[in-house]
Amino acid sequence: MASRQRAGSGAGPQRASEFGTLLRHWRRSRSISQLELAKAAKVSTRHLSFLETGRCGPSRSTVLELARVLAIPRSETERLLIVAGYAGDWTRGAADSEAIRGQLGKISHLLAAHDPFPALITAPDWTVAAQNRSAAALFARLRELAPELRIDPVDLRELFRERRLAPLVANLRELVQSVVAGLYQLEPDPASFGHTPAFLDALPPDDRGGISIERGAGSAVWQHALRFRDGSAAFSLELLSLPFAAGAAGFALVLGRPADEASSAPATRYFRGLLGET
Repeated sequence: MASRQRAGSGAGPQRASEFGTLLRHWRRSRSISQLELAKAAKVSTRHLSFLETGRCGPSRSTVLELARVLAIPRSETERLLIVAGYAGDWTRGAADSEAIRGQLGKISHLLAAHDPFPALITAPDWTVAAQNRSAAALFARLRELAPELRIDPVDLRELFRERRLAPLVANLRELVQSVVAGLYQLEPDPASFGHTPAFLDALPPDDRGGISIERGAGSAVWQHALRFRDGSAAFSLELLSLPFAAGAAGFALVLGRPADEASSAPATRYFRGLLGET
């Protein structure tokens, strides 16, 4: 999907002035003249002067080109886009993802506090970036049911592509549609832009759109209800997905918990059993 378009035909005076102030700051910090910047960015010096003084606003492509020439950091490029009246530049490189993956690993103690219920952090490439003991035990249980499943790291697309969750989740089709709906609801947020196709390609054609997109347009929360079953254990498990933003965009915190009071005791017994605590 295309990024969100600008709300109006031009930036208002205040936004244009904010953009101009930031642009002038970056040009001066790079010790480059208006003439040099205009030539490198392929704009007229008159237009560049108007941009810096707030007399006019830039196009989105002009913002990105000026940021490229001035070697402005990605986060500050997004700031320039936003003050100019555009959505941020949500395209993310793999290097960013790897750096953020390591940083998010530092909050593993927060995931551990969610035991005995599963908690994990998903990455833009659909692998699991961090998880608590309960999530690891659940994936180990899945591997018992599907020995070919790779769990180091877990590739979430495999769970949906091969329907490996089917033995444990009675309403898997509804879960898939809910996840797809959430992805479309995020567009063009960085959490999904550029990463959604990789997930959709792993799904059967019937699960890739249609009703899922319609649900995404009307849904306001990121909650997925699972009818969980494993042998004699049966309970409702709620998954709460919380997408990260800014520099960690594309990652998401996923928390599992009993969906209702009736599920609390059996869910607790089941997950404590996976952890060997019963």
